[in-house]
Amino acid sequence: MDLLLQLAGTGIIVLTLLDIYLTVLFHRLGSSVVSMPLNRGIWYFLRLVTQVIPSKSDRLLAHSGSIMIVAILAVWAASLMSGFALIIFPELGSAIQASEGQTPTDFITALYYSGFSFTTLGTGDLVPKTATYRLLTLLEAALGFSSFTITITYLLSVYNALITRNTFALSLYHRTDGMGDAAELLARLGASGELNGIQQDLSNMARDLIELLELQHSYPVLIYFRFRETYYTLPRVILLAIDTATLIKSALNAEKYRSLLHSTAVAELWGGSTHILCELSQSILPKHRIKCDRQMELVWRKRYYDALERLSAEGIETVADREAGADLYVALRRKWQPLLTTLSNYLAVDL
Repeated sequence: MDLLLQLAGTGIIVLTLLDIYLTVLFHRLGSSVVSMPLNRGIWYFLRLVTQVIPSKSDRLLAHSGSIMIVAILAVWAASLMSGFALIIFPELGSAIQASEGQTPTDFITALYYSGFSFTTLGTGDLVPKTATYRLLTLLEAALGFSSFTITITYLLSVYNALITRNTFALSLYHRTDGMGDAAELLARLGASGELNGIQQDLSNMARDLIELLELQHSYPVLIYFRFRETYYTLPRVILLAIDTATLIKSALNAEKYRSLLHSTAVAELWGGSTHILCELSQSILPKHRIKCDRQMELVWRKRYYDALERLSAEGIETVADREAGADLYVALRRKWQPLLTTLSNYLAVDL
């Protein structure tokens, strides 16, 4: 029985260290063992609570990312201390003894000794008597110090990444004069009909979007930081970027703006947008997809015709065949809208 407890404790320690490594040091989306399932569980619980009190949903979900960070750090610390406590527990009274009087042999005492060792505070009332447990105590103290250092660095990195994402989202929002509309963004970038000079702007937007993808790879919990303002949310950022690329491909006059349509900037914007959607779909989103019906395609067509009017009003030449352009817009949107709708529904974001 004692051996089984110690093997269980060793397993908990190894699993926790593996999760810390995969979450903090191995920057790939969905690679963690404990953290991502824990985040999903907390998210589903918070969504369940918001169904009971829908009036508080935005306010409650705005705290989801911070709650997950606290939960991850607490689980790591508790798991490591409990794992070492299971190893120490059978040896209380023999390999580990009280400095004065009789040694308590309950699990709380083992957890107490493990906690003091893990936090590197040390305790004088319980003392390891063998070389093996002196080294084990030293190992736990080293892991505790390293864990605190790593988690503080991780915490700061997550919030720095969050600031980067929020800055990009706010920049996109204000480029549209607060409208959050891709047609408005494109019209303002190409004011007076001059679009061939906007490639640098689009390239910068694409680069920021790809950086956002890499930040999401490095810090998967980032997706759950959902603020009450819709323009900060990840689905809204992706919608604005990918709809801009879709309008460029389908709404602009192909002869006049050929250099723009075939530019690396547009390819990067389209590719980066679809890439981040596919990555999130494979790693985080539920497997079922929202299917687009005929009614939604009619809405997209109306949105496309409205975009043409806005672009034309700014002096930007649009496609000669409006129906063919609308067909292309709908065909392109059909590729990404189901994934984006699934993402927005998962994050409780109203696009």
